[in-house]
Amino acid sequence: MRRIGSTPAERGSVGANNCPDVVERDDGDFFVIGKLHLLTAPEAERMNELGASIGEGESLVLVPRDCILAAAKQLVFEGVAGPGGT
Repeated sequence: MRRIGSTPAERGSVGANNCPDVVERDDGDFFVIGKLHLLTAPEAERMNELGASIGEGESLVLVPRDCILAAAKQLVFEGVAGPGGT
């Protein structure tokens, strides 16, 4: 496993209860650490309009924008194949 993007501390998160993060598994899938989020009615309506749904066994996780942007920046820099070229 490896962290994608900057560390929570580098993004200004401090403490054990405020550590959003993105971690790549060895198989190329990702763990995303964030806050569990219960959709409001307007959010659920908008998600439906977008064709997005939360399936059985899935959870909606709220991740701060800076965390996702840091991860995306690293992934774009590395290209599709990633650091190992696979």
